[in-house]
Amino acid sequence: AAITVLLEKEFGNIYIDKMRAICLLEADFNWLNKLVFARRMMDQAYAEGKVPFEQFARRRTQAAHGVLCKVLFCDMIRSLHQTAGIESVDLGNCYDAVAHPIASIALQAFKVPMVMAVLTLSVLQTMTFYLRTGYGLAEEGYGGTKEDPTFGYGQGNGMAPPGFLTVSALMTHAYRRLGHGSSFVGAWSGILFFIAAIIFVDDSDLLHRARRRNMSDSDFFDQVQGATYDWGFITQATGGYLK
Repeated sequence: AAITVLLEKEFGNIYIDKMRAICLLEADFNWLNKLVFARRMMDQAYAEGKVPFEQFARRRTQAAHGVLCKVLFCDMIRSLHQTAGIESVDLGNCYDAVAHPIASIALQAFKVPMVMAVLTLSVLQTMTFYLRTGYGLAEEGYGGTKEDPTFGYGQGNGMAPPGFLTVSALMTHAYRRLGHGSSFVGAWSGILFFIAAIIFVDDSDLLHRARRRNMSDSDFFDQVQGATYDWGFITQATGGYLK
């Protein structure tokens, strides 16, 4: 069982859809999640270079680094006189909307043993949640069953941040393989590098650059719309949605 506590995102705003649901899990279960996913899985992922460059919510990196990257993108585009755009697309309820079939694939791609992935996800699918408010703890809980499972990671779960990072990595690689993003060549070094988006957890800035120098505005608009559709489709495949 777990306890769900609703906290205010904005001071004084107590509308139910504006509250942040924090899931308080059993201590031993949460400790195991932190050990396996946040520690062991992520140590191996960083050692093997599995975390995409586009994801700035990583060790020894801050959100300010992503902002700096976005500023440099704008500076280069302005200097090169190229048509480009940045599209901000936020994922709604990123932790709570993750589909477990995709999550299982992502975790196993990061070399988490299948037994551990199945154990953690199956517990979340059938767990009973009890809502706690200022009036006390609810006597009747809610949750899923094997026939009708509850998906998502739950905020407060020690495996939620690293677990979402694995799903985000699959999304980024899929988006890049569809041909979206921007490539640049270093002016002095001549090094070619490619970046598809600037992502911090679920806050994503998609980078669009005209594929042709003489591309018309309408053609560039179609290019941006196509990339947005692909990112939205990838998001829906993982259980989420765009805001």
